[in-house]
Amino acid sequence: MPDLPIRRMLMYRHGVGYFERRGTVAGAELHLMFPRDAMDDILKSLIVLDLSEGQVLGIDIETPEDRAKQIERGSIHLSDTRSLLDLLRDLRGRGVRLWIEAERRHEPAAEEVLEGAVIGVDLDEKEPLDKPLLSLYLAEQREVRTIPVRRIARLAILDDRAAADVTYFLRAAQSEEDRRAAIVRLSEGDHEILVGYIAPAPSWRVSYRLLAEPKPDGSDSANGGRRDMGAQVAVLLQGWGLFDNQLDEDLENVELTLVAGMPVSFRYRLYEPHTPERPLVQDDVRTVAAPVEFQAKRATAAPPGASLEVGALDEIGFDDVDLESLAAAAPPAISMENLERSTEAASIGEERGALFQYRVAHPVSVARGRSAMVPIVSRRLDGRKELLYNGRKLPGHPVASLRMLNETGLTLERGPVTVVEQGDYAGEAVLPFTRAGAEMIVAYAVELGVTITEERHLQRTMAGLSISKEYAVFEEWDVWQRRYRITSTLPDAVTIVIEQERLADYDLFETPAPAEEAHNVARWPVRCIPGVETVFTVSERRKTSRYEEVRDLNMHQIRSFLRDKYLDQATFKALERILSLYDQVAKHEATLEDIEEERKDILARQQQIQGNLGPLGREGSERALRERYVALLNQLEDRLSELRSREQKTRAAIERLEQEARQALAALSKP
Repeated sequence: MPDLPIRRMLMYRHGVGYFERRGTVAGAELHLMFPRDAMDDILKSLIVLDLSEGQVLGIDIETPEDRAKQIERGSIHLSDTRSLLDLLRDLRGRGVRLWIEAERRHEPAAEEVLEGAVIGVDLDEKEPLDKPLLSLYLAEQREVRTIPVRRIARLAILDDRAAADVTYFLRAAQSEEDRRAAIVRLSEGDHEILVGYIAPAPSWRVSYRLLAEPKPDGSDSANGGRRDMGAQVAVLLQGWGLFDNQLDEDLENVELTLVAGMPVSFRYRLYEPHTPERPLVQDDVRTVAAPVEFQAKRATAAPPGASLEVGALDEIGFDDVDLESLAAAAPPAISMENLERSTEAASIGEERGALFQYRVAHPVSVARGRSAMVPIVSRRLDGRKELLYNGRKLPGHPVASLRMLNETGLTLERGPVTVVEQGDYAGEAVLPFTRAGAEMIVAYAVELGVTITEERHLQRTMAGLSISKEYAVFEEWDVWQRRYRITSTLPDAVTIVIEQERLADYDLFETPAPAEEAHNVARWPVRCIPGVETVFTVSERRKTSRYEEVRDLNMHQIRSFLRDKYLDQATFKALERILSLYDQVAKHEATLEDIEEERKDILARQQQIQGNLGPLGREGSERALRERYVALLNQLEDRLSELRSREQKTRAAIERLEQEARQALAALSKP
């Protein structure tokens, strides 16, 4: 759309861009072209303003059908190589006027003019293009004429519908498969038009350069002149925004803005028409009644005041910088002064609610199919170098890191960062999305001169014992220990910053207080001497309670509790007596089991004897046997009575002992 060029662009990180076109338009129509795959977004967001005195009357959008479907809807279908023959074929039955050239071109005869209805075209299969014949019906003469197609000089279509179909075909054939037209209807006159819309666009990217140079001792004003966990360094952070021109036009002097953040954006199908289905109701059809049948049923940042003071820890795994030698040596070509002088940030940072945008200060020109980089950040920061270790992120070795606050006043988008130290490449990292004022940690190199192994131990130890009603309450410590074994082959002593995630609901014990703790992560500086294994242990514990019935304890256990001072002498004596009572209860319960076994045996014998009595007679020897069985049944019944009496006494004894044990336990229970 060169007559209405892009003047302003906002590029976002999630696949869309906002575009503004602006220019002067004369007449009542403005033709715009958009990519077909952008039409849903165009219809969702298109804004057209007439900044002059005119008005926008409406917008016509080209049908979403592709070219083949559009052509199929018409009655004229022309091929690429036989268009005249196809036209004559599709004009069958339509009225035409033909101007026929003379048979021989050198003859002076004038052109013959014929009007009639097209019957069809006959082809010679051997020479389909040289010898086709058109059959034309002449209504007034009631005759059919055949004319060689090659002699037709002109053809006029007399049928209005056929002429309209030819126009429709040519307009459809002119449409682009991957682009769609929109016509803005305007009032008459000259117009200053602004068109704004969102459309799919490649995400803009950002890449950073981080130059680090040592600071002289005592020059760290931001930290009161102290040097804590790492060597203080001066840092130059420079960021470049990268975007691509994948539009079908060159961009000339465009106002460019790169937006950080994540605005809500989605696709909504607006371009393709949708006709909802409706129920089909058919006419009532009546037939002769048939017999009736029935079927039977069938289923981030550290908190204020947190510090990392560990004393004068200057070395962190890097060679010390000899400032005098460095001053005497030739300065590196890639330095802060040179980079700042040669490349100045050309953007202005602005907060926009939940978003942050880099507005490029100078117009940008990018040719079609090219990409461009613009400097958007350039700022000196105070930082420090550390050797930082977190075994979950990188086991075995610490990583050289730069820590600094984002004092650029800008929100920094996530992107790769190349670290240069004293003019030399030092490593790479990914800078996270960082709001202004938040802390950044850039880990860019692995320190292979330091090896760290980890040992983990889990144990449970007893913390206390109390009595609650009929239960012994055991308080125990769940203890997690992580032991770090650090070996350094570096020439000088170094400080390793151990970083460890804290366990939820666990407290540190027998461990130094962390120098930093935020977001459930704690850090400890550990000084390591070359050639000596340094061991650092982090211990965390959590108190738990479990309940066990006192009757399930034994004398061996309570003696060990007395020995380990979890019980005093009085409590031990009371528990010893209670366990004695429970032992008596256990003996009585064993007696009840014996009584029950004997009762079952007697009942079985009685049942057997009663079965034997049934068939016996009452005379002679059977009578004597019957009397013996009856006497035995009486004896067994007497024994059952004795067992019932004994059971009652035993249960009474158990109840008395249980009551006595409960009273003793109540006396031991804590209020």
